[in-house]
This record gives sequence, C-alpha cells and structure tokens, in this order.
Amino acid sequence: MGITFGNVYLTLNTELMALKRINKLMINIKCSASVILLSSLLISCGESSVAENTTAKQKNESAINEAQEISISQLSDQRMAASPKELIAALSAVSFKTPKEYQAVLDEEIASVTTPIGVGSLKQNIDESTDPRSTITARQIQQHIDKLTGISIQSRDDGNLIWGRIQGTKYERQASEYAEQQMKEYGFTEIYKDKIPARRPLWQLDELEFTVTSAPTFSSGKKYRFKNALTAYQSATTPKGGIEAEVVFVGEGTPAELNGRNLTDKLVLLRTRGLPGGLFHSARTAYSRIAIGEHGIPAGVIVWSDVPNATQVATRVGAIGGGENLGLALPWTVINNNDGYYLRKLLDRATKEQPVIAKLNVQGKEEGPDKRYSYNVTGVLPGKSGKYIMLMGHVDGFLYAVHCNAGAVAMNLALAKYYANIPKDEREHGLIFLFVGDHENPGVGATDKWLETHENLADELLVNLRPEKIGIIQEIDEGWITAAHSNVAAPGMLMVTNKSPLLVDLFKQATNNYSLTISDFLFSDPAADETNFHPPYVDKGIISAGWTIGSRYYHTTADYENNLVSAKELEKFGRAHAFIIDELAKYSKSDLEEGATRYTAEKSIYQSDTLKFLFGNH
Repeated sequence: MGITFGNVYLTLNTELMALKRINKLMINIKCSASVILLSSLLISCGESSVAENTTAKQKNESAINEAQEISISQLSDQRMAASPKELIAALSAVSFKTPKEYQAVLDEEIASVTTPIGVGSLKQNIDESTDPRSTITARQIQQHIDKLTGISIQSRDDGNLIWGRIQGTKYERQASEYAEQQMKEYGFTEIYKDKIPARRPLWQLDELEFTVTSAPTFSSGKKYRFKNALTAYQSATTPKGGIEAEVVFVGEGTPAELNGRNLTDKLVLLRTRGLPGGLFHSARTAYSRIAIGEHGIPAGVIVWSDVPNATQVATRVGAIGGGENLGLALPWTVINNNDGYYLRKLLDRATKEQPVIAKLNVQGKEEGPDKRYSYNVTGVLPGKSGKYIMLMGHVDGFLYAVHCNAGAVAMNLALAKYYANIPKDEREHGLIFLFVGDHENPGVGATDKWLETHENLADELLVNLRPEKIGIIQEIDEGWITAAHSNVAAPGMLMVTNKSPLLVDLFKQATNNYSLTISDFLFSDPAADETNFHPPYVDKGIISAGWTIGSRYYHTTADYENNLVSAKELEKFGRAHAFIIDELAKYSKSDLEEGATRYTAEKSIYQSDTLKFLFGNH
C-alpha cells in the first residue's frame, strides 16, 4: 500500500514512518475501507498483494486504525472554539478575574514564551574611542535620574495622594535645589534661584476612595476597593464621606453611545481612548459632554484609562491648553486599564435586580501662592562671544516622572558638567542651564518670569535648545505582549520655531552621528515651557529648537515600572546636543536667521482646528 503526495510516493512501513511525517505536516487523516481523504491530499489505498504475508497485513491495518484515532485538536486546528456560543462561554469564564489575578496569569504566560536577549541600544556612528564627547555617559545620567526619582518616591511614601515632584510643593523644590547643588559642585560661579509663587490654582487631593460595595458574584458584605485610582487635577467634590450609586458604562461617551441614556445620579464608567497617550485622550471631550447634563447629571465619572502596564495614571479631563477648571463640573477619578476591565466585567454580569453599586469619595481643594511656590534655577557659563545657548527643562512632574521630565533634566545636568570642565576661553558662546519650575498645570513653566528677571541674558540668547520627554524606549506592541523593549528610542519630533535651514541641518547631522531615531518632519510650534500660549520668546526674537517625544506613558507610573526610559539613549541624545552646541560656535544669530521663517505666534497649536478635529472626533 502507498500514499501519493503530489509527485512523491510514500511507502507505509511497519514503523509508521510515513504516518509520522504526515503528522508533522499536521494533516488530518480520515480513512474509509478503501479511501483515505487527507484534506486536499487524496490517499488511495490499493489492495494488498496476495503474496503479502498475514503479519504485514495486520501491522498495516493497525497503522490505519491508529491514524483514524488522531484527534483534530492534536493537529492543525487551533481554534479556541467551534461556535460563537462556545467562544463566548470560554472567554467569559477565563477572563473574569480580579486585576491582581489577571496580571499574574499574564506575567506567567508571557514569561513562558518570551526571553530577553540583551541586544542593547544601537551604537553611535561616531567611533566612541575618539569621540570628544564620550565623557557624557549613561552612568552619570542614570545617577541623576535615580536621585530625581527618589524624590518622587519619598513624596509617595510620605502619604501624598498626588505624589511625585509636584508643582509648588517641597518635592519640586528639592529637585530644583538638587540641580543647583550639582552646578555648584561642577564649579559654576554664576547661579540664580528665583522664587515663583503659584500663579494659578493648584489641586490638592485630600481624600479619595472608589470602592465597589455590591455586585453580581459578590458574597454578602464583600467589597472591592480600587486602590490605584487617582484624581490628579481639579475635580468637583462629593458630599463628605462620599456618595454611593449605581455604576453604568457608556463606552467612550460619544453622542451615539449616550443617546437615550439617563445618567441621573449614576456613577458613569467612561472608557478613554489615547490619541495616543495621557495628554491627548478622548475623555477630555466626553467628560464635558456628560457634564453638560443633557442626559441627566451623574453623581460622578470614573475614567477608565487604556494605557497598558501602568499602575496609576495622572491624566486630566479638562480642555486642552490649560482648561483644567472644567474638571470642577463633576467629581471624577481615573482607574488603570486592568482595573477598568474588572469593573466592566462586573457590569457585564449586572441585572436590574442586581446592579453594580459603588462608592466614590473625592475631597480636595485648590491652593494658591500662600501655600505653593516654585523655583527657577539658572546656571551661567560665560563664553568669548557674549552670546548664549540655553538648555532648559522642567523639574516638576507627576508620579515617578522619569519620562516627563527627569530624563531630559538628567541629560542637561550631564551637559552642564561637560561644559563646566571646558575653560571659558575655549567656549565660543556661553551656556545657560535653566531648570524651570511651575510647569505641569497647565503645561508651561515660569519662563516668562525668567525673561522678566534676566532680561540682560535673554537679550543675548542665540538659541534655546529644549529637550522634552526624550529617551523613552520604543516598545513592541503585539497585542498581548506590551511594553516589551526594543533597541531604539521612540522617534523624537524635531521642533525649530523659525525653520532655520542651518539649525535643521545641524540636528540632522547629530541624528546621523549618534544613531538617533527621529521622525522625518519638522514642527515649528514651540515645545512646551517656552510657549506660554502668547510666547514671550517671540517678542524677543528668540529661536527655540529641540526634540520632544510624546508617548502613551506620559504621566503614568509605567515609565519607571517597566524601565522604559533608557540612560543609554539619553547618553546619545546628550552627545548629540553637545555636537550641535560645538558646531554653533562657528555661527552667529544672523546665520541662524538666514533663509528662516520667523514664528509669528498668531495662534497656538492648542487653539488650532487640527486639535479641534482630533478631540471633536470623540
């Protein structure tokens, strides 16, 4: 007996070799008395020769019988289920777990199929052994990151509900003072520390609780508290002690999803979609749509973040560009991705007779300059020309605040040390290192106050180099594998306010020299702190340029928890900045303005139709 496979004839021997090969090809074998149908492969079973002995026949018959017993699940069929009903039943059961149980399964199964290989960052193109900037190292940058992160951790350990290097608090000031102390150790002799009283109301969260008190599958008296909930920006408060209400899910809160709903006195679970990330997300539209009250006034809003692998998310619900006060319309809080899945699965099981009931307690207040103040810390290294290149970064930030913005601050401190070791007569242009405070609310720092206080320095600025949120690793996102590291940073977006051809060319050279990953376009709006929405920099004719990297991990704990900010990438960015600074020694302000287009600041990007489209889509 034989098997015809294409043009190949296989002999079925007593060791079942052919069947084993077929099994490896994951072929389903079905045999009848005279025909074996092998998917599209037709196996013709010929009658055995009369001359074949009885023993051979018995062995062949045994092999055929064994082939008939091969289960479909052992071969090519990898379906989770064979019918819609079977699929839903299988998935509902396995995925209904508490966030802790859910994460434990993910961690175990992902670890079983993935193994780190230690490929490391792409090496710079310039030979490191001859690179004059090789003394700017990942090691020293990491030391600064650790110090700044340690301040944030102390804030958390001290019991602050909104923790980190929070704007206007002693923890932000500790970061400013650390930068000041480092520059003193580097030999800076011209250092300024300017006090900046809070200039807008800043949110102080005093109490926060979000607890499911009753739900399907809960035994009598069982509760589930979402310990990682966070209300990081202005919110309306609940009655003292909180409010208990039915929880309802409205998806992303689009008009279609809200149509016909009565949200009166309900706690509304609102899924927010990153567009991407914590700065641009759909709840910044949907929250206001709900707050208007066309579908009834709810008791509060629970924003369900879609950022993976983040324990806490410090996002906001107010309008982009500084409209944090919109959050005062309704009490609200944010829960993380896994917590949100658990709550929604409880709601999946809810009925009219047994709804999900939860308690929300938000107590807080806005604080002003009597309790909050920041510092601008400036270090000056004069040069021969009398002109200055500024490097700037904000020191405050939510949570661990590595991505926004300890990485850039650490890199600037490494650059401060590097240039402090170069004698003044070898520095063509001077350098100004500004560690700015008062940034996070609404997202611009006290640069206008710096310009008022240090107008003599501002008048001599050649260019302001402005790194923001740089050095975060580009993750691999394969559905269920998220936050896995790659060997490159997330692409940086280049901003040059006057589109100077010379500056753009220097940034491109630096990119190639140090193997940076950069988006292939130029953006002319200022990055952040120098914006102030009516940029004082524009009035002075100051050119602002730099790389900024946005990501979905902005204002979350994921940057630190998943080790996403790479000191090695920051090392390359630091050396690239040093290359640009060194090359600028050859040029004057007029060179940077040749062929340029002056930024007019007629309308900020925050007031543009482009962003209105983005948020209006949701």
